Amino acid sequence: MYFKAGILSLLVVTSLAFGEGVEGSKPPNVLFVMVDDLRVELGAYGGEHVLSPNIDELAGQGTRFANAYVSVPVCGASRASLFTGMRATPDRFTNYYTWVEKDAPDATTIFEEFKNNGYHTVGYGKIFHQTQDTASRSWSKNNAWTADHDQKPALKTGWRDYQRPENIAEFKETKRGPSTEMVDGPDDIYFDGKVANKAIDTLATLAKTKQPFLLAVGFVKPHLPFNAPKKYWDLYDAQQFELPEAALPKAAPKQAYHHFGELRAYSDTPEAPQPVGPEQARRLVHGYHAAVSYADAQVGKVLDQLDALGLSDNTIVILMGDHGYSLGEHGLWCKHSTFDVATKTPLIIRAPDMPANQTIEGLVEFIDVFPTLTELAGIETPAQAAGMSLVPLLNDASQPARSAVFPRYHAAEAIHTSEYTLTQWFGNNGRAFAEMLYDNKNDPDETRNLAKLPEYKNVLNDLKTQLADHMKTRR
Repeated sequence: MYFKAGILSLLVVTSLAFGEGVEGSKPPNVLFVMVDDLRVELGAYGGEHVLSPNIDELAGQGTRFANAYVSVPVCGASRASLFTGMRATPDRFTNYYTWVEKDAPDATTIFEEFKNNGYHTVGYGKIFHQTQDTASRSWSKNNAWTADHDQKPALKTGWRDYQRPENIAEFKETKRGPSTEMVDGPDDIYFDGKVANKAIDTLATLAKTKQPFLLAVGFVKPHLPFNAPKKYWDLYDAQQFELPEAALPKAAPKQAYHHFGELRAYSDTPEAPQPVGPEQARRLVHGYHAAVSYADAQVGKVLDQLDALGLSDNTIVILMGDHGYSLGEHGLWCKHSTFDVATKTPLIIRAPDMPANQTIEGLVEFIDVFPTLTELAGIETPAQAAGMSLVPLLNDASQPARSAVFPRYHAAEAIHTSEYTLTQWFGNNGRAFAEMLYDNKNDPDETRNLAKLPEYKNVLNDLKTQLADHMKTRR
C-alpha cells in the first residue's frame, strides 16, 4: 500500500475569505476527486476493516460529511446531477446513459462555471460518465482524457481494463469477462494508476502558472470488475469478511428487489434469478475492498504531489463517490435502489481557512456541492443550482443542515430524514402503488418495512406529505 510520508501541517488562517483576498492574491485552486461506487465504509467513516489511509488522512485534515446523499444511485445520472447542481426528476438524469448535453443542454457545469471565471480546467479519468459530455465547454483544452486512450489495440478491453491474457481473449470473443482480476504488477498496470500519474505530471505544470486551476481526477475503482494489483488483494484475508444476510427486509415490496444486471453481465456470475453463491460473494467482497485500497493509494499519490509542490495551502480538495454500493445487503448487488447503502457515499472537503478533523452528521445532498465550491472560490452561483452552500457547516459544524434528502430511481421516490426513510413507487397515473418505511435510528440496516403497521400511520402520512410537496416543487 502507498502510505503518505507525513501528516500535512494544519492549515492556518492567512487571508480574508475567498473572493475577498488581498490585492494580487491568487484565487484558490480546486482538486476534485471522484471515486466510483464508493461505499461509506472507509476508515474515516468507522470501517475499521477497510485500509484507506490516504483518504482517512484527508478527512482528518478537513470535514467529513457522514450523511451525504445522491440524487439518483446510478453513475451517469448521479454525475449529471452533481455537476449541474440540478435534481434528478422522472424526465431528467434518469439512468446510466445520461448526458447533460441531452437532458439539460442549457445548464452550466461546475467546470464550465470555473472556466468562465478564469480557471484552467482539466479532467482526467472518469468524471462525466460519458467522457465527451460537455467536454468542449467544461475543459480548457477539451481534454477529457481517459487511460484507454493509451491502450494498445490488441489489448483494448475498454474500461474493464483486463490484463490477464485469458481475460482479454474472453472479452474479445464474448464481450464479457470475469468480475474480478488480480495481477502481480505495478499500480499503473491498471487505469487508475495511469490516471494518477497523469494528474501528478499535470500538477507539476499547473504549479508553474499564475492562473488558478480546477483539476478533476476520476478513479474507476472500485467499480466492477474488481481489478487491482496483487499487493492490494494481499492486504485482506477473504475469510475476514462477514457476508450480510442475503434477503429482502421483512414485508418489503417486490419492487425493492432487482436482479443486479450490472453484475450479471460478467461471465462468472449465474444468470438471473439465481443468487450469487457464498464462494463468489466472498471473492467479490474481497475484490471490492482490494479495489478500494488501490484507489486510495492513487489518491494518496496525487495529494502528496499537491503537498510537494507547495499547493495545498491554497487548494480546495473535495473527494466523493458518485453513489453507494450493495455487497449482498438485502440480497442485492451494485446500486440501483433507494436503500441507504446505495444512496449514501463519502463526501470530504478540505479547504484553506476551514477547521480540520470535523464531522458533519446532518443531512446534505450532492446538489449542494456546486454552490459550496463557487462560494469557497468567490464565484457567483448560477440560478440553475438547486442546492444550498455547505460553507456555513464547514465554518461551524453546529450549523443546521437539511431536514430531509430526496433520492430517487426510476419509479421510486424517497425521502430520508434523520429518523425515517420512506420510498414510494409511482405509476404513470401519478399514484403510488408500493411503499416501504424504515426506522433509521432503531433499524439502520433497513431490515423491517414498517409501512403497513398501524402505529406508524401518522409518521407515514407526514412523510408522504413532505415527499409530495418536494415532487411538486423540485427543480
